[in-house]
Amino acid sequence: MYRKYRPHNFDNLVGQDHVKITLINALKSGHVSHAYLFTGPRGTGKTSTARLLAKALNCQNLKDGFEPCGECEFCKDVGEGRLIDLIEIDAASNRGIDEVRDLKEKINFAPTRSKVKVYIIDEVHMMTKEAFNALLKTLEEPPAHAYFILATTEAHKIPETIISRCQRFDFKRITTKALMTRLSFISQVEGIQAQDQALEAISKYVDGGLRDAIGLLEQLTLESKLEFGRVQELLGISGLSMLENMYEVLIKNQTKEALAIINELHIQGSDFRQFAHEFVDLLRNKMLEAVVTENKKDLTKLVRMIEVFQKAQQRLDVDIPQLALEIAVVELTNNLEEVPAVEKTVERVHKPIQQVEVNENVPIDLNLENIVKNWPRVIERIKTPSLRNSLKNGKPMAVDGTELTLQFSTNFHKDKVFESAHRGELESIIGEIFKHPIKVAAIVKTVDIKSVVDDVKPADAVDEALEIFGGQIVE
Repeated sequence: MYRKYRPHNFDNLVGQDHVKITLINALKSGHVSHAYLFTGPRGTGKTSTARLLAKALNCQNLKDGFEPCGECEFCKDVGEGRLIDLIEIDAASNRGIDEVRDLKEKINFAPTRSKVKVYIIDEVHMMTKEAFNALLKTLEEPPAHAYFILATTEAHKIPETIISRCQRFDFKRITTKALMTRLSFISQVEGIQAQDQALEAISKYVDGGLRDAIGLLEQLTLESKLEFGRVQELLGISGLSMLENMYEVLIKNQTKEALAIINELHIQGSDFRQFAHEFVDLLRNKMLEAVVTENKKDLTKLVRMIEVFQKAQQRLDVDIPQLALEIAVVELTNNLEEVPAVEKTVERVHKPIQQVEVNENVPIDLNLENIVKNWPRVIERIKTPSLRNSLKNGKPMAVDGTELTLQFSTNFHKDKVFESAHRGELESIIGEIFKHPIKVAAIVKTVDIKSVVDDVKPADAVDEALEIFGGQIVE
């Protein structure tokens, strides 16, 4: 059904008036760009518009200078997908440089039958970097008979060099009203008895995608009837009355009644993610109404409700699907504040014993005594594990102006600390704590080497190795 009702002319292009008007003016004036980028959510008409443009560029009997006649051989060939000079490439499966090289080799050949060649590259963001570089050359100097239309749902993944050479159109999500109008028209043509409530439910569910809306209309129609009950059951959506009831009981802080609604949803087998989405949408509409009416009392409550239910959406559990919503209800109706994060609680309880409490904004005198006292704080802030371990082997020995000398027992740990990135991290953290720029130097502790190696016990050698390299003894 979606293919049958795909727009075959600009008059039937739904919900993208800003795109339609610009393209019509370009066709009328004869100033059609050789490269377009169509971007936007799926199912909003990007590929259909690309085919419409291809049809208009090749039509033999344009109406009013822009509208394809739909009757000439080229219009029919485009509509049936057999025009050899309309090349559609799915970049999701043809994303490499070889495909683009093949395109470059053939693009200079004149069209086989039609006026121009049109290349539609769908999901263009999936192309490799090398493929984009190869395509760039073609976009910079395309032959007069070649036109490119790139379509994507993720424009941010396309290089700026490609975007700058295209005329960009951002396709919008189609409004619920426009979707309902189109679905109602299709229902009348197909002889479907569709309830308005059912059409509205589908239009809201698809989040602005016409293709999905027509697909659901076809899927949910049974014996030429589309009933709200069937739509509600199969899509797991909730009736407006249930959403409104939930809102009313939450406003009145009625915990038991709100939990009963959630239980009823569970019994009905409703999709809790969909319910949470619909309920947040309802709250959003009420919040906007409160802004217009300057109802500050309700506005504060609504903002709080939206925040709590948005968190609930993120916490929905597969094993106990209703739990997150039940917690949200209890939190709202009992004025519960969010519990402080466990990590912060643990941090308060288990502060290092040696840590000296200081005001972070007050500089600390840069002397050896203060550095020794605050050394655990320095090590605690180090993010690189290997640097942190090596610093535990060293200790501050002297301060001369803004130079701090550290002493290590081995060259291994000294060298680890003095790797360029590690040294920069250490000096930065010390500077943050003491509010002074500082440079770090190092020395290695001298060790008297015994002349008689037999005096060294194996256990002592193991301990020394552990001290130098870290790690643990395993069987």
